[in-house]
Amino acid sequence: MKKNILFLMFFVFISFNLAQNQNDWKLSGQVQLRSELDGRDFSNKTYPLTFSTIRTRIGIEKFVSDKIQFFAQLQDSRALGQGTPTTFLSNVDLYQGFVKLINPFDLDLEVQAGRFQMIYGTERFIGASNWSYIARSFDGVRFSIDPQNIDLDVFAITVNEKQAIISNPAPALYPNPSKDNESFSLYGFYKKSSLTEKSKLDLFGYYEIDRKDIKPDTNTINRFTIGTTYSGNYGNFSTLVEAAYQFGKLEGLDLAAYLASIQGSYNFGVTTLTAGADILSGNNPKEPKKRGAFNVGYGTNHKFYGYMDYFPANAGGLGLNNFYLKFALNPADSKFNFMIDFHHFMTNQKSLSNKNILGQELDLTVVYRLVPGTSITWGGSLFFPGDLMKAAYAPREDIAFWSFVMITANF
Repeated sequence: MKKNILFLMFFVFISFNLAQNQNDWKLSGQVQLRSELDGRDFSNKTYPLTFSTIRTRIGIEKFVSDKIQFFAQLQDSRALGQGTPTTFLSNVDLYQGFVKLINPFDLDLEVQAGRFQMIYGTERFIGASNWSYIARSFDGVRFSIDPQNIDLDVFAITVNEKQAIISNPAPALYPNPSKDNESFSLYGFYKKSSLTEKSKLDLFGYYEIDRKDIKPDTNTINRFTIGTTYSGNYGNFSTLVEAAYQFGKLEGLDLAAYLASIQGSYNFGVTTLTAGADILSGNNPKEPKKRGAFNVGYGTNHKFYGYMDYFPANAGGLGLNNFYLKFALNPADSKFNFMIDFHHFMTNQKSLSNKNILGQELDLTVVYRLVPGTSITWGGSLFFPGDLMKAAYAPREDIAFWSFVMITANF
């Protein structure tokens, strides 16, 4: 504990001292504080839960000439009132810490290694999930090939490593038991392309392997995902189309799953109207030996499937059909933005009881931009449960509600 305290004090001291005295050091930070009123249990007979979370980040960046970039970022994530002052460091971790080599060996290439964020496209498939008070970062290496022209990223990520580190070899440690070599890895690429000045097409693919065996020579996960994102702007009208297909094996069973999404927006000036649909395939309960549920494990789901965050988790593996309308009001010369979102949720496959209506969600969000980099956000949501949600939360079937106030400050 004393070593951790000294490390934290040293990091903060170096950050402020070097940022103030060296022009080639850069200091950054963020505080995100959110209080929530949680009545998402579909019961008006219970008191809603109340809790607050805070996420604090501080980072330092250093460039060595124009060839090497160092970046380290500490993050403290906690629910307010969690723990005691003597145990606070259990919530502190290295959120990002990497070195980036720029044009090594005079190649048009960047190599990033360590722990870092990966944000691609709309974040539907791979994102940072920054709404969360913990958020997501990845451990591994990423190659950015010719960023100005080819713009191709290739990455190798360790999602979970169970292999114990062997500091000093000894006969008793070998051969290493296979149960200790159950790492979970992610390998993939993301390619950005500009079709015209107003349209873009991204292509991506990744492979996941969880080496834990459920039976001899049968890994838990051997999953491939390939997909694309198209975005176009045509005057006041814009469109977004995303699609992906998953195949491989899950626990030894064949996998065939898909995601399809289409969205259109029209800008009327200070207002924008958006309509769209997301289709995520699901498991057919009448075919238990096949897997058809699309997995969105690395996406920022909060952006897409309702702010109350019921889905896709509460779809029960049956997939998700999300039909939505969104209205945004951005008054000229105002610090306020207003948004209203309406979702109609269904499962992609019907349940064994022949039901597929999950319900409807209404989200209202107001953002006040206090100063550049700092905003105050209020949100309020209602969920009107359908037959499947009523059955899942039975006997509770009242309208659910949720609200929050959040302050996000960056420097």
